[in-house]
Amino acid sequence: MIHFIRSNLMRRLVFLFLGAVLTPIIILSCFVFYHAKASLNAAASDKLSVVTEIRKSQVLNYFKERLEDVRVLAESEDVRQVLKQLNNYSELTKENENKMIFHESFSVNSELYANICKSVDPFFKKYMEGYGYNNIFLMCKKEGYVVYAAKRNREVGTSLKTGPYKNSVLAKLWENVIKEEKLLAEDFAVYEPTGETVIFIAAPVFDEKGGLSAVIALQISADQVKEIMKRRKGMGETGRTFLVGEDFLVRSYSVSETPLTVMKDKIATPAVHKALNGQAGTELIQHDSGLRFLSSYSRVGLKELEGISFDWAIVSEIDEAEAVAPIRTLGFHILWAGLALMIFGCGIGYLSARSIANPLKKLSDRVRRLALGDLTVSGFRQERADEVGVLMNAFQDMLQILRDQTRRVMESTNSLSAAASQISVTAAQLAASSSETSTSVAEISTTVEEVRQTARVSNEKANNVAERAKQASQISELGRKSTEDAISGMKRIKEEMAYVAESIVKLSEQTQSIGEIISAVNDLADQSNLLSVNASIEAAKAGEHGKGFAVVAQEVKSLADQSKEATSQVKSILSDIQKATSAAVMATERGSKAVESGVYLSSQLGDSVGILSRSVMDSAQAAVQIAASSQEQLIGMDQLAQAMENIKEASFQNVDGARQLERATKDLEELGRKLKEVSDKFKV
Repeated sequence: MIHFIRSNLMRRLVFLFLGAVLTPIIILSCFVFYHAKASLNAAASDKLSVVTEIRKSQVLNYFKERLEDVRVLAESEDVRQVLKQLNNYSELTKENENKMIFHESFSVNSELYANICKSVDPFFKKYMEGYGYNNIFLMCKKEGYVVYAAKRNREVGTSLKTGPYKNSVLAKLWENVIKEEKLLAEDFAVYEPTGETVIFIAAPVFDEKGGLSAVIALQISADQVKEIMKRRKGMGETGRTFLVGEDFLVRSYSVSETPLTVMKDKIATPAVHKALNGQAGTELIQHDSGLRFLSSYSRVGLKELEGISFDWAIVSEIDEAEAVAPIRTLGFHILWAGLALMIFGCGIGYLSARSIANPLKKLSDRVRRLALGDLTVSGFRQERADEVGVLMNAFQDMLQILRDQTRRVMESTNSLSAAASQISVTAAQLAASSSETSTSVAEISTTVEEVRQTARVSNEKANNVAERAKQASQISELGRKSTEDAISGMKRIKEEMAYVAESIVKLSEQTQSIGEIISAVNDLADQSNLLSVNASIEAAKAGEHGKGFAVVAQEVKSLADQSKEATSQVKSILSDIQKATSAAVMATERGSKAVESGVYLSSQLGDSVGILSRSVMDSAQAAVQIAASSQEQLIGMDQLAQAMENIKEASFQNVDGARQLERATKDLEELGRKLKEVSDKFKV
């Protein structure tokens, strides 16, 4: 099979083109199908999960509303009034009025009881019809007598504690509410008086003093929950939803055609087990019957509501065949589209291969004749602009060029033989000339070697001069740096002198301020002295009572005199300080002028040293340049000596080459003869 395909270019192109078309189609189809399948599976799972969550939310909301209803009824004033009427009725029917309400028996056959029920029935029945309850019960606290029921059955007037229905679900709920004094609910169970499967929700009723007086219970039929589950929007044809209790018994279901009975049939699929274990999810699950269903499961969460001690599993499922039906339809569509594309690709591949293979077949026949040396084969030009057209036209051009080149070779072969003879004579003459050249080159090489030795000695001396010039340049650079440091120091001294002068001037100003303060103190002493004189006069006027004041005045006068003397001493000292400060200011000014002169002289010295340093550096650079030039001359002489040596060797090689040229000429003559024989084989 492989040989059959490889032996023909057209078949190979067809199969290659078919493979190139089919491969991406198959890959793309698989890719599209895989991702579409994943998307559809995810969509089906999400849809089923949403249905489950909606049903779950509806069930929870239904029970929340029912719990709120019974709480509202238990707290309503209407219920308290009904209980009050029934309490009064009970007291009238008792022999001993001191006995507690509903203590021993309760009669429901009297006309008075019928009148009470007739007055309260409209309220409770309207409530039942409005909220969809089967019945409403009122039960006493002590003995559990059913004192009222909106729909009166056999349990009315009986005791839930000792009567015939003491084991019923209503009796159990009454007992738990009395014990815990809070709102409670019981799971689905068969109620004996009616034989129906119902749920009871009950709440305690407290009197005006806050004491528990009775229990009110609401009866919910299984059909009420089933109405919620019957909503099948988004479930398809095989979709269904179940509510299953912790005992795996069915609580409700969505498909009426399903042969299931509430509280009798069990559903224990893996999805139910997972939901009751608190898991939630959506997956394909195989039932015991062998059928596979896409199931979404979760726990309803009734235990999270107040007073509910039971919980259910909710499971929504749909047959796998219906769930994956869109995927199968998509697969068939992709398959038919792939087949159509494959047929179209085969047709295009055949036409394309034919347009390539036929011209190449014609070309291969002409190339075969050309390989046999027949240059008379006819070419053909194509009007195609693709690679095949370019190849055919290039073959035509190549054939024409080959004809021209072969014709020229045949003409040149004849000339080659004659030229070879002339080259042979010239080669012999070249060998003799090369021998003479070799001798002259040897003499020149000896002279160049002597010059190179002289250049080496000059280079060594130039290097010594450059080294000494470099040392002088370094010394002058150090001198220049020292001079710059001295100038910087003088400038700093000048700045310090200026700072000292400024400080002394400030000191002079401060001494002037101190003088003003001393004058003020002196004036203060004069005033104190005058004050003490006035005080002495006043003390003398006061007589005996002014003696103490006179002593104080004398002390003030003494203190003023001492202040005046101290002020005179301070003024004298301050005068000396001012004189010394003035002398220091003048000395500082002279020092500043001397420092300025030193800075000026240091600047001139720095300029002179800088000029000297630059001169030394220029000399050093010149010496280095001379040494570099000497080095380059030495290198040049070495290169010249090496070149002469190479020329010498080349001369010897030329001699050998001339001899080889002579031999090659003879070979060339022989080659021309053979080439002529080869060119004679072509037909032009």
